[in-house]
Amino acid sequence: MNSKQTRYPLGCFPTPIHNLDNVGRSLDIDLRIKREDLSGLAAGGNKVRKLEYLIADAKAKQATTLVTAGAHQSNHVLQTVAAARKADMRAIAFLPGPRPEKFVGNLFFDRLLGAEIEFLVSDRFFEEVPGYMSNCQRELAKRGERAYVVPVGGSNALGSLGYVDCAYEMASQYADSGLNAPDYVVVVTGSVGTYAGLVAGCSDAWPRTRVLGIVVNQYQFSRRENVVQLTNDVAQLAGIQRQWTAEELYLDYDYVGPGYGIRSEAGDSAIALVAQKEGVLLDPTYTGKAFAGLLGNVRSGAIPLGSQVLFVHTGGAIANFVD
Repeated sequence: MNSKQTRYPLGCFPTPIHNLDNVGRSLDIDLRIKREDLSGLAAGGNKVRKLEYLIADAKAKQATTLVTAGAHQSNHVLQTVAAARKADMRAIAFLPGPRPEKFVGNLFFDRLLGAEIEFLVSDRFFEEVPGYMSNCQRELAKRGERAYVVPVGGSNALGSLGYVDCAYEMASQYADSGLNAPDYVVVVTGSVGTYAGLVAGCSDAWPRTRVLGIVVNQYQFSRRENVVQLTNDVAQLAGIQRQWTAEELYLDYDYVGPGYGIRSEAGDSAIALVAQKEGVLLDPTYTGKAFAGLLGNVRSGAIPLGSQVLFVHTGGAIANFVD
């Protein structure tokens, strides 16, 4: 990667790659899992790689406060708050809906870490929250504070560089183990940055590998035209000489289920399968649905039998404890 962007160290990298032999045998594929849930900060997860770039940028701009937003039980918000505290910064988070009577799951940890949380009741939260964050940044500036806005999911071109790095890391791990590149990398797609970074990075590190994104929400940032824009932007920032059209991206929109953040029957079944066969915990919002997508694509033949498949575990198991 030719990017000259700096990183602020936050995570425990490289994260390991483990075999999922029992599930793999039942599907007749060679199946492995990239354990991004073991990235080290707070409860772990995929946002840590993005935050290393975003915190470095915030520090370079002499920011004293991070402002971000996410879903009610957002993994991104938790990891951003933890990163802010690690970097000796204040953290403000905007979350949708009314203030709950009891803070559970990620909300409990947000408060433990000292986040200042603003709850916004809106039917268009993800469309409106960038404006709220910008207003917050301006109000803080009037009081002499420097605020840095971290986008939802950390998913801009700068943050997505973390998953360009991850692609090269995975390629190095496979090479060190004497393995050929996988035929498929399967990853959840929410705010899109993880997927975009992997597509860009794999195009250079593993050019014959297809990156399948299992989409788990219906919001604007996951629309195909926005996914291709971010993918092209991060590739350009990384110095990768490749651009994509929407038709070239491998995305599956069939596993959203009843809606974002709402458990699905297929997702819950996948969580139980991986727990009982491999002792690995997935989550109901992201990785459970993504693994259901992997299973569905194998069963439909979209991923052929005998394929080498690498599943990227993006974290979030705390959500299993939230009703």
